Amino acid sequence: MAVSSRFFAALVVLLASGCASAQTTSTGKGAARPALVEAEGRVVEVPPMVVSPYTEAELAAEFERARAALLAGANREAAGTFDKLVRLAPEGETAPPSLYNAGVAYEALGEREEAAARHRALVRRFPGHALEKSTLFRLARLLAYTERWGELVEVADKLLTRGDLAVLQAIEARGARALGLVEQGQVDAAAREVTAAQDLAEGSRLGEAGKPPLELAQVSFALGEVRRVRSEAVTFVPVPANFAEVLEKRCQGLLDAQSAYTDAMRSLDAHWSAMAGFRVGALYQQLHRDVMKVPPPAGADTLRKKQLWEGAMRLRYRVLLEKGLRMMDGTVRLGDRTGEASAWVGRAREAKRALELALEDEKAALARLPFTEDELREALDSLKKGP
Repeated sequence: MAVSSRFFAALVVLLASGCASAQTTSTGKGAARPALVEAEGRVVEVPPMVVSPYTEAELAAEFERARAALLAGANREAAGTFDKLVRLAPEGETAPPSLYNAGVAYEALGEREEAAARHRALVRRFPGHALEKSTLFRLARLLAYTERWGELVEVADKLLTRGDLAVLQAIEARGARALGLVEQGQVDAAAREVTAAQDLAEGSRLGEAGKPPLELAQVSFALGEVRRVRSEAVTFVPVPANFAEVLEKRCQGLLDAQSAYTDAMRSLDAHWSAMAGFRVGALYQQLHRDVMKVPPPAGADTLRKKQLWEGAMRLRYRVLLEKGLRMMDGTVRLGDRTGEASAWVGRAREAKRALELALEDEKAALARLPFTEDELREALDSLKKGP
């Protein structure tokens, strides 16, 4: 009796699976670990094999279905299908775009850690792929959002080694590197990256009129961070002999940082605006903390003089709390209006409450002092030459 080719093929598969079963260590359902086979007294690792129940045509059709769902805004469905495609054909042609699109879908869902994981996988598993540059930029933005500063610098470094970056892309990569560096305390290195990005922007006349490109927002914010850190390094304890000059230097640094943060807000992006708004409010809040640490001068040698000093200082610098509160309130309202729900809005909400309590404490402390406001203002005149 003639044996059909179909039966013969099935028989070969059966025999092959039978031999393998005697030599393969079970690794659980669905596992695709290398099989260990005894050959001439040696153990040989057999490369893992993933068998997909779908043909290439079926995988392509499934990919198109997921892509249509993504374009239609059905992000949960799209993310799940793209993930399934990666599992079914991890080395197939649909795997890299499926990882990329899954990252896009998860980001749209607000699941940024999941999105970042897909982009990392694409970079790791398919180096040099046509999607690598795009996925690196998306990953960098996610890392900035989730405040993974060390990894942000690593990704920026990968981008800056490429020779195919357009001007705006180079600016964004420099800004990302600057931000990652300054948030890790590497202020001078961050400042150099900011300068390099600014030179690129000026060379192309970017951001000179109207709303600046979004890529410049990150650069402006990083510049604000550099200026903030340098400004807040100027403190008042021990009290310097030239207190007025030192205070002026600190205030000028604050204003310079505020100017950079304001430039970041000009992009009209809710996230960068929330970050910048919080930072401006915090500048005033921190300056108030630092200046109120200044002890009474040696001449305040009686209780009355010490109380007069305290009241004059509270009255003079209360405005810092008021300015900080206005910025925090504006940032919270921005979050409520736009739906921006990053950690920065949460920080602004907490800082707003802290500033409200601080102002209440200031008013209560002033009310307890045995002086009228006119008497305190007279005392303020004596502070013009010192703290």
